[in-house]
Amino acid sequence: MNEDAFEVPEGNEYRYLVQEEGEEQIQYCRRNYVSPFLVLSRKCMFLISVGVASLLALAGYLAYVAQTLPRGLVEVNTECGWLRGRWKDEAYSFKGIPYAVPPLEKRRWQPPADLQEEGLCWSGVRDATRFRAVCAQVRPLNKNGTVMGQEDCLHLSVWTPSLKPPTPLPVMVWIHGGYLHMLSGQEKGYSPTEELAARTQAVYVSFNYRLNAFGFMALEVLREGSAYNTSGNYGFMDQIAALKWVQRNIHVFGGDPGKVTIFGQSSGGTSVWALMVSPLAKGLFHRAIDMSGSYVFNASLEAAEKDNLEFLKRTECKDANCLRRLTASQVLKAIPWQEYPSWAADDLVDLPVKGSFIGAVAVVDGHVITAPPFKVWESGSGFSDVPFLVGTTEQETDFSPPYDNISMWTWGDYKWHVTNKLTPFGENLTAQALSLYPSSVPCPTPIRCPERLYTTMVSDMRVTCPNNDLAKRAAETLKSPVYRYLVTCTPSQQTNTSDFPFPARFSFHLLDSLAFFGGLKNALGVVAPSDIAFQEVVTKYFLHFAREGKMPEEWTEFPKGTALLNQNFSLAHDYSAERCRLWEENGFYPYAWIN
Repeated sequence: MNEDAFEVPEGNEYRYLVQEEGEEQIQYCRRNYVSPFLVLSRKCMFLISVGVASLLALAGYLAYVAQTLPRGLVEVNTECGWLRGRWKDEAYSFKGIPYAVPPLEKRRWQPPADLQEEGLCWSGVRDATRFRAVCAQVRPLNKNGTVMGQEDCLHLSVWTPSLKPPTPLPVMVWIHGGYLHMLSGQEKGYSPTEELAARTQAVYVSFNYRLNAFGFMALEVLREGSAYNTSGNYGFMDQIAALKWVQRNIHVFGGDPGKVTIFGQSSGGTSVWALMVSPLAKGLFHRAIDMSGSYVFNASLEAAEKDNLEFLKRTECKDANCLRRLTASQVLKAIPWQEYPSWAADDLVDLPVKGSFIGAVAVVDGHVITAPPFKVWESGSGFSDVPFLVGTTEQETDFSPPYDNISMWTWGDYKWHVTNKLTPFGENLTAQALSLYPSSVPCPTPIRCPERLYTTMVSDMRVTCPNNDLAKRAAETLKSPVYRYLVTCTPSQQTNTSDFPFPARFSFHLLDSLAFFGGLKNALGVVAPSDIAFQEVVTKYFLHFAREGKMPEEWTEFPKGTALLNQNFSLAHDYSAERCRLWEENGFYPYAWIN
């Protein structure tokens, strides 16, 4: 155990079980002790006597704690009570910490409530050595998916290499992805670990937030009782509540509340953007990393409430009281996954069908999100002006491509599919696309090249090029630096575990986040030196950004340069600009990823 762990920040208490000369002891550190150097007067003698008696009582208590606290555990005092965490792999972890009142019964589809204000803090010491339930969800996203998780899920976890570092450590708050419908902040290989905290010397926070219908259902009947005459975006409110907890408590874990980076991937990246433009989140974070987030975020509350009437119809409910009496399984089974508003978003991994869109999950509700994000930026106020990093991967949709046989495609198959999908948008467009994405494009492997080029085309149109525009608008608006990266790494192996629906081979969706969290082995089965080199590149720059609020000199701000992250770092100017012009000038950005 680190020696510095036994030092105590002012105003806080810690209890440790330590190993010293082969005997287990408790070190109890406390501010405001009675000095032994008192002037000896009758009054002081009385005080000394009282102090001695107190010390004897304290010694008895510590002897009791020493007998009952197992080896390797540590206790810290937060605003809501004592937590018992664990020391493992050269770092401390505290898991399953409540950050809001459980959103059950009448609190379903309500903003998160504060534990202290509701008088629901705990007495004694709360166990924080294990994760708690994930939020209610189905996997996969369809009416036959397996129901899992609970509504009582508003918990967060903290990992830290030191409880009392010489200088407070940067804090990185992770927001998981999963379409705003599934997954959690505690997925193996896709969330922080003790090893990551020790290796990078930073404090990490990850949390669960309400998902799918529980976190984002917008319906007029849910406005009843709302202080803001609004509905939806409850999951974003949970995220804001978690960030407020971080501001009030992270110093207890050795973190710097003035140096908080939020970073999220997929819908977690969308969440990062939402938090940047929400007036409710201002001042709660100081840097932001959006990894493979969505570009389309403009659905009005009224439009979403109308679209979601399909959900209400399926429940056979007429009012909010009925909805709150439904079981979690009944709520999840009533979601229109494949039918419009098509919350499963199956078609977002293929070239679009002309005029076909899916419904919004996150909405412009007028409270959490006061206007479409680009409009918020254009207004010049009401958003967080912090250093911003926008990242995507070159073959985002290789994670779950639209055709089961895509790995067997010939170049003839590739041309047929592109022509079939794009001809409704114009024959000239089809010819231009095949010209800009030709079979002569270099491919890092001798096989599956048509798959690589098709997923690159879909990814450019749906994700990469729209996110270039997002970063460009951010750079035009923010005084803080804006950076852009594209992952071009091809892993040494294809994904081969049950966590992946398809054997992804190229720069697939998730690759950068898996690398940062040390999850490549979980995904690939075996990692090569090239995979480790890529992990080190991602980690180096993310941590520099979190510590300094900017990138090193070799990484210029956008739009002057886009970083290409591979086994090595390189910088490109106007990367894929001609391809992006094709999609932008032909009006394809409304078909970009949503949610």
